[in-house]
Amino acid sequence: MTYKPTRYDADESIAAVLDDVARAHRILELEGHGDMSMGHLSYRDPWGRGLWLKRGNLALSEVEGDDFILIDFDGAVLQGTGLRHIEWPLHAEIMRARPDVNFVGHSHAHYATVLGAAEGEKLMPYNNHGVWFAEHDVPRYDKTAHIITEVHRGVEVAEALGEAQAIFLANHGVAFVGATVEEVTLTGIFLEKASRFQVDMRSAGLTPITPDPEEIKEKFARIYPKKAQGNFWMFFNRRLERYEEHFGIGMTTDIQH
Repeated sequence: MTYKPTRYDADESIAAVLDDVARAHRILELEGHGDMSMGHLSYRDPWGRGLWLKRGNLALSEVEGDDFILIDFDGAVLQGTGLRHIEWPLHAEIMRARPDVNFVGHSHAHYATVLGAAEGEKLMPYNNHGVWFAEHDVPRYDKTAHIITEVHRGVEVAEALGEAQAIFLANHGVAFVGATVEEVTLTGIFLEKASRFQVDMRSAGLTPITPDPEEIKEKFARIYPKKAQGNFWMFFNRRLERYEEHFGIGMTTDIQH
């Protein structure tokens, strides 16, 4: 299918959100989630038609506001042009199961994928980023190491995710969710940062200190109130702007390094 740039003028509020979701893709590229043209975020359509999903064949760093297609929960394309990602069931089934979730992300972030491929390894709140996940932990889906292209696999991932904010997809990557674009972006970023911290500790042979669970709950409330989440979102937007002023949209971190 030939891609034609499309602006969603029927509802400018949708267009505004998709601009932010596009920026979230590019921020996640800067924060270690890029893997060629793989990885994608979605946004629950506010009119109940389904979800807006990044079109295929684009790197996270290349996504702009018109790079989305609207699909229903059975995968039918309703609006927009371009390739539909074959892992659409991952997004659709998580949203079906979680009415509180408006945004779903999937990537192959390196350190989180390493941790997800390690048998028996559990993400721990060893640093501030790990605290983000302390309430529900990060479960692991290990019924297959394949990509999630079948509806029944999407259902299984959603069941394994439960009420958590992120899940390891064993030998594959990660999925993460949020009620807001700020929340899903921070969840993805903090998952990779916490995973890197834990992998680094294991690699150095250090013995980690496990914080008190009750203290962790209070710590989360103190360092991650909604105001702070908004401040962090704006920080990453400023970082993105500085990067793109120098390199432009579309430069991947792989090329940079």
